[in-house]
Amino acid sequence: MAPSCRVFVSAHGNVFMHEIAEHLVEALIADGRPAEVVTDELPDVATDRPAGHQGAPALDQLVVAPHEFFVLHPASEADKARAARHAVCVNTEQQGTPFFDLAMQYARFGPVVLDINTHSLGAIRRLGLPAVHLPLGYVASMDRWSGHGTVPRSIDIGFLGGRTPRREQFVAGAAGQLWEWRTDLRFFSWHRPALAGHTTFSSGDDKYRRLADTRILLNVHRDTEPYFEWARVVEAVANGCVVASETSVDVAPFRAGEHLIVTSLDDLAEQAVALAFDEPRRARMADAAYEVLTSQLHQRDLVRAALATAADAAAVAAPTSERARSAVARHLPARRHHRTVAAPAPITAERQMLVKVASELKDRYLGQIGVVRAIERSLATLRHGDPDHVDVVDTPSVATTDPAVSVVIPLYNQGHYVHEAITSVVAAAHDPALPVEVVVVDDRSTDDSAAIVGRLMDDMPWLPITLVRRAANGGLPTARNTGFGRARGRYVFALDADNVLYPNGLVALARHLDGAPDDVVAAYGLLERFDERGALGLTSHLPWDPDLLVHGAFIDAMAMFRRSAWTALGGYGVDSGIHGWEDYDLWLATAERGLRASLVPAVVGRYREQAGSMRKISDIDMATNFVTLRARHPRLPWPS
Repeated sequence: MAPSCRVFVSAHGNVFMHEIAEHLVEALIADGRPAEVVTDELPDVATDRPAGHQGAPALDQLVVAPHEFFVLHPASEADKARAARHAVCVNTEQQGTPFFDLAMQYARFGPVVLDINTHSLGAIRRLGLPAVHLPLGYVASMDRWSGHGTVPRSIDIGFLGGRTPRREQFVAGAAGQLWEWRTDLRFFSWHRPALAGHTTFSSGDDKYRRLADTRILLNVHRDTEPYFEWARVVEAVANGCVVASETSVDVAPFRAGEHLIVTSLDDLAEQAVALAFDEPRRARMADAAYEVLTSQLHQRDLVRAALATAADAAAVAAPTSERARSAVARHLPARRHHRTVAAPAPITAERQMLVKVASELKDRYLGQIGVVRAIERSLATLRHGDPDHVDVVDTPSVATTDPAVSVVIPLYNQGHYVHEAITSVVAAAHDPALPVEVVVVDDRSTDDSAAIVGRLMDDMPWLPITLVRRAANGGLPTARNTGFGRARGRYVFALDADNVLYPNGLVALARHLDGAPDDVVAAYGLLERFDERGALGLTSHLPWDPDLLVHGAFIDAMAMFRRSAWTALGGYGVDSGIHGWEDYDLWLATAERGLRASLVPAVVGRYREQAGSMRKISDIDMATNFVTLRARHPRLPWPS
């Protein structure tokens, strides 16, 4: 019987590395070789271990993702280096990244290096290390489809991947094509390892079932390197999901146009949508790719061949001396410490002065606003006897409609945008089972904003619109609270006057809340960030995660709340210390009470970025804002 093999992987690293290790063990066992996954110890350094092929070191200890395994292990660096000499490192990282460099710091000690992608082999060999390709392939445990033909799938187009600016910009640019399809667009954050079972990351059985329910999976590189994401592709193909990838190298034995789509990033969304329209062609491609995967890329055969080639390479290569290892080390960048959060920049005297000046300017600006608002409230009291007096006008259909969803639009001097915002609600209010009303709160605009809304009400008497005109300006949180207080729907959606809904937005969020547990008080979807130049990226695209939330706002106000829950939370705060961050404050209050919001993985709207927006002004002195927010929500897991 072949000697047993131990596959090492960090218990504290990313779950997809653990999945690779499990697949290798499954393949080794299928090949008749005893094997196990090891997470809690270093490779054995005993000198009496049996030698391998032609006297070369035994290749019976594999370390998957050395950049994680060795860095996260608590042993000393000397012990790690000693263990690495008796192991074969399986590199999973792309050349040109700090993780690749870190992997090579340890891989250089071993007799040979295995790499899951041929794109990095050349870089490893240029360092003077013997390297062999270990392709990723099919194992039965990932297959939830079994090649069973045209099983109905509820997801048309999916995406699974870590967030990078390049990926975000692609999805944002494609939003206009993707919104009308049933999508499942899932990003995860790199702020910590993606762990199994965590709600922010799809892994294991959940991932495989999701892929088996998806027709097309988008594959976008995290940067400009044309590195083919084999792990993701193999799992998709094993579940009958056709991959639409941007141009990549080394996709063989798959062939573009026959087994998958390979095209430029500019054309990727268009070609994926064209394939979504052509289910017979998609099904043929899924069948053909599955046949190639199971017949030519079975992990059992691939690992057997790779280890045989590695044994020959290790036997031919002279034992790597300390001098040779030092030579390899000189070609690598200086050791980078493994951190999930970057160290703060040193606070210089110049920076302190800039912060002080910015804070003073912000305080002066807010002080001027406060004086104007105080005057307006005094005038409203003189004229109406109430500083919060409002005038209300309804379209005729308000009285005859029992809305399920209320869309609240605060409005202040944005008459040039509000027409687009309201007409986007009209396009989204297309489900007779989900009647929609619009509540516009004019916060004493000085332009023609209210008049524009009035004309829209005259033109669309069939749409339930309520125009609430405040006698005194109260600011964005007060305007939102006024609108939420007037809302009648069981769900309330916050839409700023300069933003836009996609037609799928309201229905997708409301249906999600219909089936959500009681502790889910709100639903939000991906938002395309844009300006006059076009798509910029995404926001509100990461799953609910209180540990990430305390590091900064990643969910916009453009979300749908259960009206009852919003009332219980107390609405938007009006503390001057959180000026411009009131929506973030509400999300923090949600997390502090043990409640949740839930991400709908589809693009539901467009978020307009403007140079003079309130958030830009509030960001002038972020440190002060965070001090106030920490004081308001002390029970959250704030970073030190």
